[in-house]
Amino acid sequence: MRQAIAERQTKEGEIMAVKIFVDAGHGGTNPGAVGNDVIEERVNLSVATKLAQDLREMGYEVMEYRTDRDENVITPVAADLRKRAAMANEWGADYFISIHTNSSVNPAASGFETYVYRLGSPAAALAESIQESFISALGSKDNGVRQANFSVLRNTDMPAVLVELGYLSNPTEALNLNSPAWQTKAAAAIARGIQNYINQTPTS
Repeated sequence: MRQAIAERQTKEGEIMAVKIFVDAGHGGTNPGAVGNDVIEERVNLSVATKLAQDLREMGYEVMEYRTDRDENVITPVAADLRKRAAMANEWGADYFISIHTNSSVNPAASGFETYVYRLGSPAAALAESIQESFISALGSKDNGVRQANFSVLRNTDMPAVLVELGYLSNPTEALNLNSPAWQTKAAAAIARGIQNYINQTPTS
């Protein structure tokens, strides 16, 4: 049984807050995708900041990789990605959530998807919960949970999920992604998905 919504029990029997690392993708000199005059790193940061706030209000302990454009971001990109995972590992995060925004050469491409390092893993179950919550709340096309060899998923010691909020290359989705109201709703949906998963997971 869970001791409380946002708590976990250590091997020594100590009750501690669940620790969630929130990673706003890109930043610094790496803006990510750009489409329909919307820049990915700004969308990522806005949603990640709102997500961190929501999770703290739920009682979780949260660390954010960046709270502005440049915070913590280094070059080259490969080193920066390793640093994100290393920070989460060193902090002892229980879960890692990376926020991204998609793009395609096909302007009709759309939808929400989540990535994990291995399907069938605890991370995949977390991703399924986030996916279900997001689609239910936002009505986005359900692109499902996918497996990928992304650095932040491969190098983290805890269940890690990378979400793709939608496609900046799609004019309709770009409008949503750039909307503060939509961003707030997206963050809340991701937070609920995380909470739903944790509430069903043993504390030790």
